[in-house]
Amino acid sequence: MKSKLLIISTTLLSVLTLQTNAQPGTGYSDVSIILKADTLTRSVLISNIMENKAGDQSPFIGAAYWSDSSNKFRCRSLLSFNYGILPTMIKPEQIVRAELVLYPLELQTTTGRSSNTPNTLIVRRILEPWEDSLASWSNQPLADTRSESAKQLPQKKKETAVKFNVTGIVKDMFQYGNNGFLISNLDSLSTAYTQWFASARYDDESIRPALLLTVAVPYSLRNDPGIPPLPMTASDRAELMQTYFRPEPVTTTPPVPKEPIKE
Repeated sequence: MKSKLLIISTTLLSVLTLQTNAQPGTGYSDVSIILKADTLTRSVLISNIMENKAGDQSPFIGAAYWSDSSNKFRCRSLLSFNYGILPTMIKPEQIVRAELVLYPLELQTTTGRSSNTPNTLIVRRILEPWEDSLASWSNQPLADTRSESAKQLPQKKKETAVKFNVTGIVKDMFQYGNNGFLISNLDSLSTAYTQWFASARYDDESIRPALLLTVAVPYSLRNDPGIPPLPMTASDRAELMQTYFRPEPVTTTPPVPKEPIKE
């Protein structure tokens, strides 16, 4: 039988708040919460190609770098999940693990800007508030370089679901405020690199971004039918990915820019 997981909306957690607060001094048990990108999730693709263009309707997010003569072009992304009342009921120290899950897309393009050299993708905590309909390259918010998760992604070996360990980042979000994640390349790139993922606006909801939280709750809740136990084994984790994310890559055609590319 497949392990059950807690898939909840952050607007429906008042009952858990009451139960958690009503059990002081008890032991704790781990449970899993999956936050899937929905209409409340902010998702933006920004680029220095169109510095003042907001990318809040982009079906994909990610990071890219390429050069043309003396010009260097970059793309970055902003992503923010709506935690609802979770930060008011879960202390940062109760977060055992947090994983940001992104599903890669293969864009149909003839630019050939990718190389075979593995490059590092960086996820950082955004420090400043931003609006998805207004955010652009020219006014992008600052990010915390001390709070980041890095992952090397080979160009020739695309994963079906890329997972970033963002435990420290999410803990800081719960303590200092949630302004979301910045997804970018390393600042010192020398070779062309592109990596795209489905955004919160992608038509196929099954491959939109997700945040997997492992949270310690009072031990007395472990038998509550509404809060199943967290699958702790590697096989359970693999089963989780197969259940909630498609096993094959997705190929899509990027939209045509509505504004001319700056020289």
